[in-house]
Amino acid sequence: MRSAGFPPSASTWAATGSRSLFKFLIALLYLSFAAGTTYAATPANAGVAANTEATHVAPPASKYAKGLLWKIDTPGTRSSWLFGTIHSEDRRVTVLPEAVVKAFDAAGRFTMEAVIDGEGIVHMAEAMFFNDGRTLEQVIGKKLYDETIKALAARGMPTPGIENQKPWAVMMALSMPPPKTGEYLDLILQQRAAQQNKPVSGLETVQEQVAVFDELPLPDQIALLRQAVQEQDSFDKDLEEMIGHYLARDIAALAEAGAKHKPDDDRLYRSVMDRLLTRRNTRMAARLGPILREGNAFVAVGAAHLPGETGLLNLLEKAGYRVTRVY
Repeated sequence: MRSAGFPPSASTWAATGSRSLFKFLIALLYLSFAAGTTYAATPANAGVAANTEATHVAPPASKYAKGLLWKIDTPGTRSSWLFGTIHSEDRRVTVLPEAVVKAFDAAGRFTMEAVIDGEGIVHMAEAMFFNDGRTLEQVIGKKLYDETIKALAARGMPTPGIENQKPWAVMMALSMPPPKTGEYLDLILQQRAAQQNKPVSGLETVQEQVAVFDELPLPDQIALLRQAVQEQDSFDKDLEEMIGHYLARDIAALAEAGAKHKPDDDRLYRSVMDRLLTRRNTRMAARLGPILREGNAFVAVGAAHLPGETGLLNLLEKAGYRVTRVY
């Protein structure tokens, strides 16, 4: 349920702003960034410049306030389904509701945010590490490095090899709970599709998702890591709150959670929303076109991509599709 910009200097923020940033980032990662689950499940192995003029994401339209499963119709074509996920392995999330199972099993193909495969994992692993001789400690300084190691150890996460990782990669590790089963909701759906011999495709590539963070300016990556380290105490509480909203199918509350915890720095807020949601929603909607015209598809994306004026539900409606809540 949480799923996903970054100021040049964290030292200028008030303590409340720091806490808001981390809560905001957790929400976006769990609800919008599938590649994060790949990293969290493989921590040992383990683009585009921010547009500071991006438009704020508007509050979700009331008719799209609640619901995780939506039927998408266009004349002359079989219905397709759009399902909002949370990139989590929590059992309360991974047990599929009957309505979702029925729609999934009836569909002829499965489309997810990004196909999690060996090639994608290799790319992510390569992108996570410096390849120019720099080390994490050199880049972030000894004090933050020591604090980072301590935070990782407290979460039971491995630290060997951490010295060569980029700040964004370590930040993501601290923004996800330590993996237990590796059976994330998105992967469960992918495996179910494979078992049913359904064609599987992605709306994005892992490379595109990784670029969201890998192409961030280094000072922004460091600022994000610093906040992730400082705000570990509230992690479990924030995650539980988001899971509660997801189980209630309240996608408006999920979207509002991000706005509620937005950073005080407006540039940062615009950058995060633009990178993780606005641009990606536009890209996903465009790539959904041929899939929906073919029909009979089950599409799963992070729930944060559904609501709002720039959310997929509204974009599809504006494109002429009939959007109906199923669950």
